[in-house]
Amino acid sequence: LRDGYGKYTYINGDVYEGQWVQNIKHGIGKIEYKDQGTYYGDWVDGKRHGEGLFTYPNQDLYSGKWENNFKQGLGTFVFSSTGMKMYGTWKSGNIIQGKWIYPNGSYFEGKF
Repeated sequence: LRDGYGKYTYINGDVYEGQWVQNIKHGIGKIEYKDQGTYYGDWVDGKRHGEGLFTYPNQDLYSGKWENNFKQGLGTFVFSSTGMKMYGTWKSGNIIQGKWIYPNGSYFEGKF
């Protein structure tokens, strides 16, 4: 039974290191998803929940709130290849309101 701090490698190659409660990811932890990116942040009952940072394989990143494995609440998504940013309110993994900021400083603000 995993309880407390530990590291576990899943059969599919994903690697989690962090807090466990009764065999469930719970607390602060980092998971490296094989070929899908890395999440570091809060876990509740085995799900990304709270504050966290997800870095995608192409180096795009999302930093902000999570709820039940989805981007939810305030957060920022940065496109690494262009430097564009999306900052605002997220719901069920999608931005619904905020700013799309271009590298030159111009931006669109409103609902998405």
